[in-house]
Amino acid sequence: VVVTAHRASDIRNALELAREHGLNLVIQGGAEAWMVADELAAADVPVVLDPLLNLPASFEALGATMENAARLHEAGVTVALSTGSSHNARKLKQAAGNAVANGLPWIEGLRAITAAPARAFGVADRVGTLEEGRLADVVIWSGDPLEVTTTVEQVFIGGQPVPMESRQTRLRDRYLQ
Repeated sequence: VVVTAHRASDIRNALELAREHGLNLVIQGGAEAWMVADELAAADVPVVLDPLLNLPASFEALGATMENAARLHEAGVTVALSTGSSHNARKLKQAAGNAVANGLPWIEGLRAITAAPARAFGVADRVGTLEEGRLADVVIWSGDPLEVTTTVEQVFIGGQPVPMESRQTRLRDRYLQ
């Protein structure tokens, strides 16, 4: 069960509900999750959060901090990252880079957008890591994938290379001169 909760007290209520009913819980949002990190870790409840959420958009997020992911990880909570909306999914690697810049270890930043979401949603036996027998799409970057200036050099989907030419690259090349 995925519960959207930002306030620490709401997260505690969700934890209690999950305990009472034997639910596998995932907290989505979690602006104040760092305040109850030990409880989340003890219950083995992952948190899917936007690491750029640091200004409260409502009273539920008064305790928002850009150190949320780092504090949760340090407490032993599985942290997965989200941009909060599908139209900003392209910014996920940047969000992970920001989480790293605010204390999350680099490898955990990478895991937060690969292995951690797979674990949180119970599919880590099939996806999320590069291992023999698992499904994977692979992106080859020009450098650090969490660095905003790094570009995609090649993409493989289902083991097949994807042509790196697009309408945008053709227009760029046509008008580059």
